[in-house]
Amino acid sequence: MKTEELIENEKKYLMQTYTRPAMVLDKGEGMKVWDLEGTQYYDFIGGIAVNALGYSHPKLVQAIKNQAEKLIHCSNLYYSEPQIILARMLVELSYGDKVFFGNSGAEVNEGAIKLAVKYFKEQNKDKHTIIYMKNSFHGRTIGTLAVTGKY
Repeated sequence: MKTEELIENEKKYLMQTYTRPAMVLDKGEGMKVWDLEGTQYYDFIGGIAVNALGYSHPKLVQAIKNQAEKLIHCSNLYYSEPQIILARMLVELSYGDKVFFGNSGAEVNEGAIKLAVKYFKEQNKDKHTIIYMKNSFHGRTIGTLAVTGKY
């Protein structure tokens, strides 16, 4: 399908939650992405902060392939060796002593809100305030919408 047809289908079948530029991204390499017409762009937002390593890095692609061949998903209901190894590495390389893996930014922000409330309760402080930035976006769950400045 061509760009115009894809955009028409997107508007017909998907909720309109964003205003988007009239281009359909096709591939990426490093920090560059290309649309269906072959126009190259630089992704200065890292895929909204989820592509910090860039696009199509060979080591990352191979690691994903290797894991997908073994176990594509393992919930937190079960122990998982890669999860435990990554948690240990993150703790050893950071200031934290525990790790929480979330499925989305909204889930992680909900976790941060819960941790802040828990902290104040443990300090026997009846009042607490969660602050957020004007025009911010923290997710689309009930908890994160409460601290999202956009809506």
